[in-house]
Amino acid sequence: MKFFDIKKNMVAFALAAVVAVGCADAIDVYAAEPVNTNATVNITAQVGKDDASVFAKSYTGTVDINLYKIAVLDETGKPQLSDSYQNCGIDITVLNNSPKVADIEKNIVEPAVQAANGKQPDAVITASRKDGSISGKVSIASGAGVYLYIPQPVSDEKYKYNFVPYIIFAPTSDYVASGVAGADETWKYDVSFIIKPQETPIIVEQPPHNPTTPHEDEIVEWGEEIIEMESPLVPLAGPKTGDSLIPMILCGLALLFGLGLMAWYFSLVAGNKKVVEE
Repeated sequence: MKFFDIKKNMVAFALAAVVAVGCADAIDVYAAEPVNTNATVNITAQVGKDDASVFAKSYTGTVDINLYKIAVLDETGKPQLSDSYQNCGIDITVLNNSPKVADIEKNIVEPAVQAANGKQPDAVITASRKDGSISGKVSIASGAGVYLYIPQPVSDEKYKYNFVPYIIFAPTSDYVASGVAGADETWKYDVSFIIKPQETPIIVEQPPHNPTTPHEDEIVEWGEEIIEMESPLVPLAGPKTGDSLIPMILCGLALLFGLGLMAWYFSLVAGNKKVVEE
């Protein structure tokens, strides 16, 4: 799967984990309250307000976004890989080293996408257009953790749409999201991320011109009987269809009789002419 560079200033919600890594070690010290690991988290997927893409403006269908809980959060907010994602090449410790987006893609997102292949998602967000914008939401009981989100490809009559997978912390806080000292450290269990579409036009191939297209007078109308000239039921040369020979014989005799009458007539005319001349 190909991953694209994502600008930090465009994905403040979607990359909460990226911002959080700068203060991951500090969460133990500065968090005013522990994470409620039994609380329900609400995760919202949405299109950016300033997104001017074709998808954001004109897509009217739905988008399923699979969520995979690749790590759980302890009461201090530190992530630990879920059992089903152990030994899958995911290096969750990269979050402790103020990583860049490319570091998280390489060390967490890419191996997590491979590990999630074939697994049932822990939750699915179905996003649809509401009040002119595309969004969707899901609630997960006892859901504190780090989630890999993978929007599924969709299409309409003109475009195919693919999306960038990434990770999100749930819950988060203003302090975690901004990394600014003095920011609100209260854990927020309503989190959101922005889906980033990549559209590809659908090319419709026109069928080549067929020079053998029948003329208008050769087009058979509905209900019109079709006769196949190659069919053995069509009489051609010789009585191959079981026709009687009697009509043909009678016609032949009538023709001979007619020719005889004509010969007799011309013979009489010639005889009368000879008598007159004498």
